[in-house]
Amino acid sequence: MIDYSRILELIKKYNTFLITTHVNPDGDALGSELALAYFLRKLGKKFHIINYSPTPENYLFLDEENLIQKYNREHDAIIENVDMIFAVDFNQLGRVRSMMNVFDRSKAYKIVIDHHRNPQNFVDDIFTDIEAPATGILIYKLIEAYDVNLIDKKVADALYAAIMTDTGSFRFERITPELHIITAELIKKGANPTYIYNKIYNELSYEKLILLGHAITNIKLVDSGKIAYMVLDRALLNKFVPNEAEFDVEGFVNFCLSVKDSIVGILFYELPYSIKVSLRSKEKFPVNYVAEKFGGGGHLNAAGIRFDGENLNDVIQRVITQTIEDLSKYIEENNA
Repeated sequence: MIDYSRILELIKKYNTFLITTHVNPDGDALGSELALAYFLRKLGKKFHIINYSPTPENYLFLDEENLIQKYNREHDAIIENVDMIFAVDFNQLGRVRSMMNVFDRSKAYKIVIDHHRNPQNFVDDIFTDIEAPATGILIYKLIEAYDVNLIDKKVADALYAAIMTDTGSFRFERITPELHIITAELIKKGANPTYIYNKIYNELSYEKLILLGHAITNIKLVDSGKIAYMVLDRALLNKFVPNEAEFDVEGFVNFCLSVKDSIVGILFYELPYSIKVSLRSKEKFPVNYVAEKFGGGGHLNAAGIRFDGENLNDVIQRVITQTIEDLSKYIEENNA
């Protein structure tokens, strides 16, 4: 159980805060950051939100005030001089990439608020609940522990987006009655589920939609159809989105799970200097265990890996081979 009173004591003690999250932030990371920032502002605290990666276009609607800044060296003085740092929705220092050094040398009191497994000891306090379906749930409970009436429409929108995205629109494991009670409260506070869903998932550009079509058309099946995967290589990306080195492809991988009899869906996404791998699963096959073997992580039904400086075809072969091995063991254990 997280001791929310302890976090509130720290917030009361300090005056200036940094909020940051992992590379390539998703809806849970961004929504949690913004909700926490709005809460701090209501308490009269000063804050900065600084992330290694830019905010994906489909989440900009949550940040109407442009509170989230993309990291550069000029931010080092801020990071070194705040009183307290919130590491939100991640638990490994490497997840902030080039911010690692300044994060580590900052004398600020540092805490993690997160729901992933196997936290690294790089902060002063770790507040984690691996049973929570989203970090947004933890931020909700933190605000609730102080005064639930501080949740207004802005906070509700941010938290609803966080929870909706990290639960796969309420499709993944750990969907509990409590989660639906919390989302109902957020709707009462003004969150608009239809608007938020459409902004995040239904506003692809024409070029990205055509790219998605090509990715779906070229889905490959292995292991007798139990694993479906798609590949976004540089040739395909340069053809349809030549001006974007990296963009949000959240949701693409889910189409792999639409294939009948598939248990695992995988997306291989070739970036200029790295390869991003997204894994999704049905049933209770733990794709996070697969990801952890390659230095990645995540949740039972949704996980990710990032390979730096490696060959795309080699990565595909290694990840597919490992997934086949782990899936075979899972099926054998569950059919015993």
